[in-house]
Amino acid sequence: MAESLVQLSDLQYLMGQLGPASPDIHLIVQQSDDRWQVELEGGLSLHASWQAQRSCVIFSCGLGCPATVEREPVYALLLNANLVLTGISGARLALSQPDEEVLLIGEYTMSHPSVESLQQHLSEFLHVAVKYAALIAKPSEGSLMPPSGKPHEAASGYQRV
Repeated sequence: MAESLVQLSDLQYLMGQLGPASPDIHLIVQQSDDRWQVELEGGLSLHASWQAQRSCVIFSCGLGCPATVEREPVYALLLNANLVLTGISGARLALSQPDEEVLLIGEYTMSHPSVESLQQHLSEFLHVAVKYAALIAKPSEGSLMPPSGKPHEAASGYQRV
């Protein structure tokens, strides 16, 4: 329990340092002792919350709602994307209820806490979020497979923690 409180304290400090260290971040709002909302320049917003039981930070980011006529292909895309992400990434795609917004959820274990480590992890998470947000917005124009044909590149840079 004491170690978790130390890690939470470290995270609070790092979140305070993250904004000035990251030009992409427009605003960080601490919602409670263990929850933050991070607003990014491109209009994306993500939530970060400390999970004491698992000693990790959970990131979640809304990627948009699929159009009614394109829900079935988007749901198939989500199932395939989760298969691609399994084993190579700590990220998962999910649907929120009741509005059916697609969410990207990932976790960051604070084994070596530093502003640089958190910034890198956040950058990798957002890289995946931007890719999948584009696919959800226009599923007919996107593909889960990158041009190289290597499925692991769909989640490039985002490593399992």
